[in-house]
Amino acid sequence: MKRSLEASVERLAGALDTLETRLEARIAELGAKSEAIDAARTQARVAKTQAAAAAEDLADAIRDLKFLIAETEGR
Repeated sequence: MKRSLEASVERLAGALDTLETRLEARIAELGAKSEAIDAARTQARVAKTQAAAAAEDLADAIRDLKFLIAETEGR
């Protein structure tokens, strides 16, 4: 009986070691995903800023074109 208990304890210890290894690997994997998500968020913020600037430039160009058309029609 003692031998069976010792074997069970050894198997449990091995299973816990395996679980710990798998958990550490998963945590590392999630950390890498988190870094990728942070990078994507940064890129999205930059893209949003650039899109806003482009929209302002386009609005300025449309305003200028309307002014030129109005001037041309007024001649």
